[in-house]
Amino acid sequence: MGLTSRERVVKAIQHQEPDRVPIDVQCGLDFYLKLKAHLGLDFEEDLQPSTFQEVIPHPKVCQAMGWDVVSVKLEKPRKTGATARTQPDQIVDAWGVRRRRVHQPGGGSLMEAVDHPLAGANLDDLATFPWPHPDAPGVGEATEVAAKRLYEDTDLALVGRFGGTILETAIDLMGFENWLVATASAPEFAGALLDHITDIAIQGDRIGLEAAGKYITILKVSGDDLGTQNSLLYSPRTLRQVLLPRLKQRWQAARRYLDEHDRPDVPLMFHTDGAIRTIIPDLIEGGIVVLNPIQPNCAGMETDSLKREFGDQIVFHGAIDIQWLLPFGSQEEIRRTVRSKIQDLAPGGGYILSPAHIIQADVSPQSVITMTQTAHEFGMYPLGSSQ
Repeated sequence: MGLTSRERVVKAIQHQEPDRVPIDVQCGLDFYLKLKAHLGLDFEEDLQPSTFQEVIPHPKVCQAMGWDVVSVKLEKPRKTGATARTQPDQIVDAWGVRRRRVHQPGGGSLMEAVDHPLAGANLDDLATFPWPHPDAPGVGEATEVAAKRLYEDTDLALVGRFGGTILETAIDLMGFENWLVATASAPEFAGALLDHITDIAIQGDRIGLEAAGKYITILKVSGDDLGTQNSLLYSPRTLRQVLLPRLKQRWQAARRYLDEHDRPDVPLMFHTDGAIRTIIPDLIEGGIVVLNPIQPNCAGMETDSLKREFGDQIVFHGAIDIQWLLPFGSQEEIRRTVRSKIQDLAPGGGYILSPAHIIQADVSPQSVITMTQTAHEFGMYPLGSSQ
């Protein structure tokens, strides 16, 4: 008898070979609705898309597809009568950032930040800014109910995602260009801004862990991009003196909580896009165990050499390209690439196969089905035994 999804993920993150490579998929709203229709799954859901239009797949979809992981986020009070298709085209989020729906050329949409309330701010402005409070009434209770239901009613591994982003929030508050200038020319201000955001992120993590810490398999501590397609987004000095100390403060707070509450087995997971190979040692030193998304077309992110250099220190999560392969590649190209990534990253465990970001509307359901089926077939241990 095979392992449960939860057992499969646990063995992989312990650098042991489970029965097959675990699979995790993050879905954008439009892709998810197409996938459900393709699978013939016609049931109502109270979908709550994020600003990136990500939705959490229903366990029925995970089961039908053979996926092993589902996310748990802070549960906000539900709005009666609202659906995924009646979300407004403009919102002001909890940080005071106005967002407008922007439709993408390949279909689907994102809620892009268009007004940045701290665009011209100084240190004095930070003291009077109306910072959000993550501890809204009922959030902890609702989060615990949702996590407990998933834990008891499914065998899926649960990834806790509670406190939100840090650097990406600073970008939204200031605007991308203003933020990059501040990190280089006003590091004291940039650091003070990050201190405020980090404190709020730590509060969010604490609320989620108090509610659902006993149910999760992995804790994701933010998604903050540090790289571009070809290089680091920030200078090594800015990274190590201004940015990483705040990120590590959050990671260390989460690690302390987990250790103090008898969950030393829960690893910390961090998301950063881009060519970030040179700072992987910094992430490991900071306590990161699961690294996502291993963006495979970026400079220095070759999966075979990453496994050789870091495979005994890190769990790789991702590596399946969504820039070209899944939207535009043939089914045979998808099969060939999935096999290649499994060959590179899965020996000895330490790999969770996943697309390198949220799947958007330009990807067909069949491409993701092909990816999943190939992982089920070729990802059986011992690797290649089904061939």
